[in-house]
Amino acid sequence: MWNLRKITLVPLLMVAVAVSCTVSSDQGAVDKAVSATLPADQPASAITHPPADMSNVNGMHDILRSEEAYIRFGTQADPSTVTLGPTDGGIPDYPPYKGKNSLNFKMPLMTPIIAPINMEFVGFKNRSASFRQDNPDSPRQEPFDDLELCFESVSADWPGMIMCVYHLHTSPLLRSHLSNDDCGIQEKWTGTGAEKGRIYYLENSSDRSQNNPDSCDPLLGTILNRGDLIGYSGQVGNNPHSGFRFKVKSDKKNPLTNKGDPYLHWVQPSAFFYWQCFDSDTEFQSGILAYPFDCKLLD
Repeated sequence: MWNLRKITLVPLLMVAVAVSCTVSSDQGAVDKAVSATLPADQPASAITHPPADMSNVNGMHDILRSEEAYIRFGTQADPSTVTLGPTDGGIPDYPPYKGKNSLNFKMPLMTPIIAPINMEFVGFKNRSASFRQDNPDSPRQEPFDDLELCFESVSADWPGMIMCVYHLHTSPLLRSHLSNDDCGIQEKWTGTGAEKGRIYYLENSSDRSQNNPDSCDPLLGTILNRGDLIGYSGQVGNNPHSGFRFKVKSDKKNPLTNKGDPYLHWVQPSAFFYWQCFDSDTEFQSGILAYPFDCKLLD
């Protein structure tokens, strides 16, 4: 199921989406939270309306909210970072820290993570360390898997959408990760490491090359189809999980952005998108994302 395809890139036809935003706490109620208008001759982005057939859509959400599930939702994004669509989509027992802009999926170490939609690999940063301890009085987190990969949608459903995945243990998109010392695991976390391409932070994005990124032998520019393998989940201390952050295009400016595209907005992934289990035989309706793991692991 999980294949990597290195192909010549075709320029993406960018669809300009005009979006107006209101706040909603309804899970999955994107149609109530976001409206969009497009010229009649352009395909609608998925944010214009819910799918026509809701069968099996968001079908794993109840399981993912269960404490006993093999894979489950963890901490959501801080609502103050969400600038488009529903601001709440998490579990009260896992309050987010200030400035958090991602949704965690709690899953066992080395769980395969798959692409939720067709995407291009655009950037990475390898900050993984044996442990993290910011000062002598702070807790020691050991290990501290902190490999991050960023992708841009090449789907007409979500033109320009960004997804970054972090707290990965490793990825085949970095062919020399863990086999080259310069692209390995440093002793103590410093927040730096081999980096190349575009990485997205809360208020800015970077597009740079530093700390010998070629040591990772990265496959930047690779197109992944929905269901292809991204990498394997990591662990922070005694908490195995990976984090997912999404930015979506709007015609409104993101007030948090001070560097980079001001029309990209952070969203609350579990509530903003519609999700469905991936299977090679499944025909996905427009705009639906695949859960980023094999749903058979939850059987």
